Amino acid sequence: MKHETWLVLGMIPLVIGSPTAAAGDVAAGGKTFAAKCVTCHGKDAKGNPAMAKMYKVELAVLDLTRKDAQGKTDPELTEIVKNGKGKNMKGFAGKLTDAEIAGVVAHLRGLAAH
Repeated sequence: MKHETWLVLGMIPLVIGSPTAAAGDVAAGGKTFAAKCVTCHGKDAKGNPAMAKMYKVELAVLDLTRKDAQGKTDPELTEIVKNGKGKNMKGFAGKLTDAEIAGVVAHLRGLAAH
């Protein structure tokens, strides 16, 4: 019984600290997005028309604010950022840390409000 109590008590700082950590992740994620994703997805994440033309895809494919992109779960978005999607989007596994990828996903979630 003592072990279970300590386990629960040990998790309290993680739960209490989560909102602050998430807010930091959003800011850091925005910086990572600006450095790694803007070229294709644009500053507003609505897609870069020049890149859509170059890759011969509809601009909507690069738009991360659209409903179907925002409807993906965090694990789905994490998977795409890590491992890429299709032939044009290369993954960032080994180039970004898990924390950086989580920050990008948090940043993308913030785009739904705009």
